Amino acid sequence: MEKNTTLDILNELIRIPSYYDGKNDERNIGLFISSYLESNTDLKVDKQEVENGRFNIVAYKNLKPRLILFGHLDTVPPKVETLEPFSSKQKGKKLYGLGSVDMKAGLAIMLSIAKRYKESDQIAYIFTVDEEYEFKGAYKIIEKYVFDPKFTVNMEPTDLKILNGCRGVAEFSFIVHGKSSHAGTKHLGVNAIEKAVELSGLIQAEISKFDTPYSKNSFNLAYLNGGILSEDNNVSYSGNVVPNYAKCVGEIRLADNRITEEFISRTINKCASAVGATCSEIKFKFLVGSMYTPKERLSDFVESVNESGIKGEFSDINSTGYFELQLLQQKWGGESIVFGPGPSAMSHAADEFVDIDTVVVTQKVVENFIKRIGAE
Repeated sequence: MEKNTTLDILNELIRIPSYYDGKNDERNIGLFISSYLESNTDLKVDKQEVENGRFNIVAYKNLKPRLILFGHLDTVPPKVETLEPFSSKQKGKKLYGLGSVDMKAGLAIMLSIAKRYKESDQIAYIFTVDEEYEFKGAYKIIEKYVFDPKFTVNMEPTDLKILNGCRGVAEFSFIVHGKSSHAGTKHLGVNAIEKAVELSGLIQAEISKFDTPYSKNSFNLAYLNGGILSEDNNVSYSGNVVPNYAKCVGEIRLADNRITEEFISRTINKCASAVGATCSEIKFKFLVGSMYTPKERLSDFVESVNESGIKGEFSDINSTGYFELQLLQQKWGGESIVFGPGPSAMSHAADEFVDIDTVVVTQKVVENFIKRIGAE
C-alpha cells in the first residue's frame, strides 16, 4: 500500500459510527464514502435510498464489469466492554476499533483501489446498508440494478482464505400438538414437548438426504416452549399433566436450493405424523438460498493469492455463516467469492481489531487479480 493510504482511510472509517439502532445508522459513513469516490474517481456514483435516509452506494462506469468489489457499511452496535469503539488505536500490528475487521478494512481497501484504478471501466463498487440485520440494502440493490459481472468479490474477513460459497438460511416457527392425559397414565397421552424434540431429529434426517459434496444441511431447534393449551389459548403447566402444546422456532442452514418453503412445510407435517403428533401454523420469517462457485473456475484468483506470498487456500463452507453476496449472485450470476483480512474471529467481538499485515496482503491479492483478469 502506498504511503499507508489504505490505513489512513481505515482510521477515518472507524471514527464514523455506522451501527443501526433506530437512533444511529449508516448515513454519515455513506456520505464520507460517496464524497471520497466523487472526489477521487471518474466513476458514476449513485446514492440509492433504502429507507428513512439510509442509502446504498453504487459506483460504476459499466453494467458489465469484469469485477465487482462488494461490501457493507454497517457494523454491530458497540459492546459495553469496549470503552472507546470509535477511537481507532494502533498497537503493534493490530488496529483496534468497532468494525475494524468487519468490515471497514474491506471498505478501506475498496476505496484505495477505486482511487488507484479511477479510470477503469471494468471495476464496479457496491456498498450496502443493513447487512448485519435484514439485508434491506442488498434486496434494494437487486430491485434496481442489473449488473452482469464476470467476478464479484465480497471483502468480508476470511483470514486470507478463499470462501467460494455459503449455505442459505431458513428461519420458521411451528406448533406441535399432542394429547393431554394424567401423568400417571402417560401412555394415554402424547407429550408435545417430547414429540417436538423427536421431530427435530427426523427433520435433520430428511434434509441430510440433500447434502452436497461441498456442504451439508443442518437443522437447529432454536426455541421450544410448551405446556397445556387451554380452550382460551392460555398456556400453563402442571407436573401431573402431559403437555399437549409446544411452540418451536427452527433454523435450517441450506446446502441445496431444492429445500424450499414448500419442502420444509411438507417435511414438518410428514415427520410430525411419523412421531404421532400434528403440526400447525408453520410460518417463515425468511428463506435465503445457498451460493457456490466451483473451485476450478477460480484459478486466476488462487494464482493471485499465491503471487502475494501466501498459499491460496479455501475455507470450509460448513464453518461459515450466510453472506448477502448470495443475493447478488442469484440475481446477476458470475463467479462469486468472499475474501478479506483477519482475524475473522474478532468480528462482532469486544475490543475488535484487524491485523494490519492481513489488510496489506488482501489489497495486494485484489490488485494482482485486477491485473490478471485485465480490469485495470
